[in-house]
Amino acid sequence: MASTPRIDVNEIDSVKVVRLLDRQLFDERTVRDVADQIAAILPNDGTPIRLVLDFSDVALISSSLLSKLILFQRRVDSSRGKLRLCELSPVLQQVFRTSNLDRLFSIDRDQRASLAAF
Repeated sequence: MASTPRIDVNEIDSVKVVRLLDRQLFDERTVRDVADQIAAILPNDGTPIRLVLDFSDVALISSSLLSKLILFQRRVDSSRGKLRLCELSPVLQQVFRTSNLDRLFSIDRDQRASLAAF
């Protein structure tokens, strides 16, 4: 049984732009589906991963999602690539600040700023 599409993927100048489609990324199944769908679009051939995660539609995230994002950051780093997050609501920005993850992740105001950073 195919899972519900939880991401929308575009490629702009060889950067994968992933828009997260769920309003709440909180329950374990949703978080797992999102992580699996993102992992499926990333290259496994050693080329640098160039990825933007767009949180425009997201209002709530869990610590489980934060853990998955940390794993993605490690995978991107090991590929000598770049991961940027954008369009975080003030609530999500506060979550990243409170957990000190704003130091680990590159967070941009909008998708254009994220793409310009590549």
